[in-house]
Amino acid sequence: MKEDGKPEPGNRLKTAGLVVACSLIGIVAVALGFMLADALIIYAMESSGGQPMLYVMERAEPGESMIVPLTERDFADHPALDAVIRGEEKNPSAWGWGMRDQRFIGGVGVSYAESRALQDAYGPDGETGLYPLMEYEGAYYVVLTMWP
Repeated sequence: MKEDGKPEPGNRLKTAGLVVACSLIGIVAVALGFMLADALIIYAMESSGGQPMLYVMERAEPGESMIVPLTERDFADHPALDAVIRGEEKNPSAWGWGMRDQRFIGGVGVSYAESRALQDAYGPDGETGLYPLMEYEGAYYVVLTMWP
């Protein structure tokens, strides 16, 4: 037996390998846990009986907001947005709904996943709190999603 207390080089590599492997397993477990929690929350909300709604408002002028031009890909990725802005759900009200430069043009029920995707893509800026305006054929739109 050695009494100097120094571990052998092979044991150090095994210990380092074990620490790295355990760290990676822990990181993967935490990531999978977050993904499972997110999926369970969405499943619970969808089974609750309520349905999120997408509302679209048209603005007369862009003001200070960032402008995002809508493309065919945006409409293909978000069919509810297509239905409200240029489809069968478009039903513009008179100007002056809430604000004189804004009017409600339509709303439609969406899934929780679609509502979340719309909020991530077109929701308010985290720093300024302003909603980006989507521009399509010279008109400016604001997307609002509401959960029950």
